Amino acid sequence: MELIHNLDLFQTVFNSAPNGIAVLKPLYGKKGKAGDFTILLCNAYLVNWIGNSDYKNKRYSEVFSNVNGTDVLEKFIETLETSIPANFEQWFGTETKKQWFRFTAVAQDQLLVVTMEDITEKKQAETALNEALIDAEKQKRLYNSIINSTPDLVYVFDLDYKFIYTNKALLTMWGKTEQDSIGRGLRENGYEDWHAEMHESEIDAVVANKKPIRGTVSFPHAELGRRIYDYIFVPVFNEKGEVECVAGTTRDITESKLAEEKLQQNESRFRKMIHQTPAPTLVLRGGDLVIEQINRHMLQMIGRGEEIIGMRLIDVLPELEGQYVWEQVLRVYNEGIPFDQSEVLVPHNRTGEMKNYYYNLAYRPLIEEGEITGMIQVAVEVTEQVVARQKMEESENRFGALINASSDLVYRMDADWMIMHNLEGDGELSSPGKKGINWLDKFVHPSDLEQAVHLISKSIVEKSIFEMEHRIINEDDTVKWVFSRVVPILNDKEKIVEWFGASSDITSQKELQNVIAESEEKFRQLADLVPQIIWTSNPEGFIDYYNSRWYEYTGFNEHEFGDSSWMPVLHPDDVSMVSKNWYQSVHAGTSYQIEFRLKNINTGEYRWFLSKALPIRDKEGVITNWFGTCTDIHEQKSITEKLEILVAERTKELQRSNDDLQQFAHVASHDLKEPVRKIKTFLSRLEDHLSEQLDESSSKYIERIHVAADRMFTMIDGVLAYSKINADLQKATVVDLNEVIKNIESDLEIALQKTGGKIYYEELPVVEGASVLLYQLFYNLINNSIKFAREEVSPQITIKANEQIEDGRRAAVITVEDNGIGFEDNQTGRIFETFTRLNSKDRYEGTGLGLSLCKKIAERHGGSITATGIADKGAVFSITLPFEQKEKDI
Repeated sequence: MELIHNLDLFQTVFNSAPNGIAVLKPLYGKKGKAGDFTILLCNAYLVNWIGNSDYKNKRYSEVFSNVNGTDVLEKFIETLETSIPANFEQWFGTETKKQWFRFTAVAQDQLLVVTMEDITEKKQAETALNEALIDAEKQKRLYNSIINSTPDLVYVFDLDYKFIYTNKALLTMWGKTEQDSIGRGLRENGYEDWHAEMHESEIDAVVANKKPIRGTVSFPHAELGRRIYDYIFVPVFNEKGEVECVAGTTRDITESKLAEEKLQQNESRFRKMIHQTPAPTLVLRGGDLVIEQINRHMLQMIGRGEEIIGMRLIDVLPELEGQYVWEQVLRVYNEGIPFDQSEVLVPHNRTGEMKNYYYNLAYRPLIEEGEITGMIQVAVEVTEQVVARQKMEESENRFGALINASSDLVYRMDADWMIMHNLEGDGELSSPGKKGINWLDKFVHPSDLEQAVHLISKSIVEKSIFEMEHRIINEDDTVKWVFSRVVPILNDKEKIVEWFGASSDITSQKELQNVIAESEEKFRQLADLVPQIIWTSNPEGFIDYYNSRWYEYTGFNEHEFGDSSWMPVLHPDDVSMVSKNWYQSVHAGTSYQIEFRLKNINTGEYRWFLSKALPIRDKEGVITNWFGTCTDIHEQKSITEKLEILVAERTKELQRSNDDLQQFAHVASHDLKEPVRKIKTFLSRLEDHLSEQLDESSSKYIERIHVAADRMFTMIDGVLAYSKINADLQKATVVDLNEVIKNIESDLEIALQKTGGKIYYEELPVVEGASVLLYQLFYNLINNSIKFAREEVSPQITIKANEQIEDGRRAAVITVEDNGIGFEDNQTGRIFETFTRLNSKDRYEGTGLGLSLCKKIAERHGGSITATGIADKGAVFSITLPFEQKEKDI
């Protein structure tokens, strides 16, 4: 009954296994070599998978036909012949749709026990994880490239004030290497005591208040001497919201400080010069023409005090608006053309009553960094001289001034614009010999007549200057464009007595305007055909054009520009970020690219757009406007977010699977050790019970059973150690490999004495890593060299190291060379595989896991291990380890 119960239990366990299990019997050919297998038993998992319970005594290649064309059967036959367990992965299907399985095969009493595990999802998760890790590594390389290319100093302190990161610019300033600087404090890196104490206090304040600190300091540069720096310290928080370190950036502002001081000196000298100038002088700033400086002579002349400083000039003298002098002021500021004119008439209210005054004027634009920022005015009153001269030769001066002022057509008319007299001149538009003609009838095209009458009537009523662009018909019936400007002449009673005018030919300018208008219309038509949103703005970033796609999407009415047109349709979470980046680009004159969400006014839906903009510059490099596009990337954005979520879920599943496997390894090791202990126990009892009855042959068999049981214990411990190597994270510390080898040499002292072995090493590097794991790595390699020594030859082990650059990082390459039994070239690919043994287990002890552990340890440190060997000559193992670890946990 007990046996029956045990069989039932076995069948239950066998069928409840989560993987497929089959028991196979070899089929031998004529030459006594196995070529296939007969299926004796399959568990419920495999029966379910093949969908056929009628499998017994059928060929394995017939039931599992998908193994044909692979080397699965060959690996099974090799396991049968060598008794070495096989553990390998194999996929079936197509390159685009693979189904992965892990096979294990163990030979037992001329039978083969095969397990098959579906690892497709695990493989897919590994692929996704590797791709994510590659992307993360790329981002990190990009970050390091940016940080080390900036001229600013970038660094990080730990909470003990020691530098844990410095960029190249800071190392250059110190004149030191990274190895000499990292891990050292401020004073060790050359900071004076006062300077170090100041920064240490600031670091404490950042940690305590969790807020940045900014300041300015002066200290010496290794090459440039004493410099002035602007710096900022900011807290770096861990996942608990605690400050784990303090990052800082420092910028050299020596030149700007010196320039600022020089500017202040120049401004001081300029201010003194203005006040010491004997002529009335004032300085205006900005587009509003605000009075920034004014000397006492100018204040006396306009009859005001210093309270007008900071006011707009037009607010101080509102009567200037519309006057000729004010037009010249605006022209100097807007066009940058200096203005010099004598005896300029300026009616204004100096004493409470509007009077005419005459001035000699000199206006100059103030240009800073290529831009007009204001202007300086010098005005000398010459009213008395002009009035005196006018009384003597009023008529000649009036006519002469007009005629000599322009080479265009110059004329005068009576007060009602009825009679026009052509004055002497050389303008092309004049009609020689014709006097006393009607200006409207002879000088205005019929199409422009209505507008001209309206403007003339307005000028007569308001006693204002008449200005108009209009067409004329020449004697040869050709049409030209002219700009006419007619000024009223008033008597002492403010009554118009006559008009003086001038007309300039502007035909070429008009033709150019028409060409530009046609070009702009073509641009708008083309822009409306493009599926993207297209926009333009002025140099200050004020949007002045959208194509039709903008209005179709947002639902806005046309001609709504500026912030009021795009701020309302931005997603609230994107407003601050978009505004900041756009105004930074406008200020710096650099290209603009950003992703944000826009709202459709009609549907209320938000969609993702990629916005790009480039500054358009003239031949002098000055930005004339901005050209931008907005491309709908909503679908691509949604796909990217879904992929990120999928990778996160698969990574979580992989972690859970690894945890389950780790738990299984612990349980399995305990359960596997228990029957081996019983074998050892009952074998010892049997040996004691039959001690006097055992012959030499029986004792030999019992001894072999003891050895096999001990090997099983070792194998189980090896599997457990191998499974744990990835489970326990180790803190990265500074590890001196000289100390590691010295400790191993002490631990293997008995084995070295027994074999006469020697270990030769010197000047091994100091690297970052997990000391426990690095000890295990080199212990396994050295122990192997002792264990696999040639007979009658003392093991000689030589360890050397050199440095190389891999992927832009410093790495140590350590070689471990011995004079042992070595191995064949064709065994190089298998030497690091799990459970792989290249030599007889009866002759050499071991589990086949030692080198697999070495490989895992090297890879966990971001390194690698390779091996070369010559049979009966020795082996060389080459380990590559980075000097610095990317992560603090390994």
